[in-house]
Amino acid sequence: MTAMMTAIATILAALPVFAQDGDGESRERETRRRVQQSEERIRIAQDPERQAEQRAKFLKEQLGLSDEQVQKATEIYKQSREAEQKLEKDRQGKLREILTDDQKKKYDDMIENPGRAAARPGGGLLGGFDRMMDGWADTLKKELGLSDEAFEKVKTIVEDFRKKTQERIEKLRQDGFQGMNWQEEMQKFQDGLKEIGEKIKEHLTPEQKEKFDKLVERLQPGRFGPQGGPQRQSPEERAGRVVDALKIEDSKDQAAVKAAVVKVFEAEQALREADRESRGKIEELNKDSSLTDEQVTAKLNEIRSARLEKDKAHKSAQKDLRDVVSARQELELIRQGVLR
Repeated sequence: MTAMMTAIATILAALPVFAQDGDGESRERETRRRVQQSEERIRIAQDPERQAEQRAKFLKEQLGLSDEQVQKATEIYKQSREAEQKLEKDRQGKLREILTDDQKKKYDDMIENPGRAAARPGGGLLGGFDRMMDGWADTLKKELGLSDEAFEKVKTIVEDFRKKTQERIEKLRQDGFQGMNWQEEMQKFQDGLKEIGEKIKEHLTPEQKEKFDKLVERLQPGRFGPQGGPQRQSPEERAGRVVDALKIEDSKDQAAVKAAVVKVFEAEQALREADRESRGKIEELNKDSSLTDEQVTAKLNEIRSARLEKDKAHKSAQKDLRDVVSARQELELIRQGVLR
């Protein structure tokens, strides 16, 4: 990539699926695995009975519950889930009351298609791409001092690229990423980045072009690893973009919300790391044929417990964030995938 393409890829954070190291076959397997995991989580989340059974099964493994206790625990989880669903339905109803008709249609689509709109740890590609794109035009307006007219043109360029990339990702996902030529797709994506960079510069003044070039230089160092793949932005950087989109005027309120968003992203990152570590440990267990069934069960329970703690911390951070934002801000955070 040229320096400009590299910086633009950094601003967008590119697509995780295109940024992974390793050969094309391993990337394809990893992508299929992630998509399958995401879709499985969605299916479980939408099936209260199955979710209750899985939770009760986990307690049985952790605490050694009897069959009777498992049955009672399952019923408790079902009742709890029903209460949560009622609470969520009430909350959605209140949110719809403050929306315009157009916003209601978009919100209802988000609710009906969680796999497409949501951005969960290690989850859907489209939700992740949307998070990367959100606020990019706003960032350029702030950094370059764009006029309203130039901003609208830049925003259109960004949105066109977003739409085309989303359509391509969705088609690949529907095809199960079968027979995908990773090098070809990566080249198309890089060409798209280069194209939008050139289009943006067409609407900049000489002074803004100079600022843009400096922005490129500033964003490039330290963002790319030895293999040239873009690294993840820090929780602070991600939170800054999210809070900018909320347009909070009061500086104290802005600082409080940003701190809460940072905690959500930190917990999300810890959860992802726990998942990666768990996969490594499971691979080691699978290779160790000397372990007894009891030892394997004990190890699996340890892995599940560690993951459960990280998941609780993530949900707790999301709850704390909901407590410091308004209903409309919560709506924006849901749209960006920060909250659910």
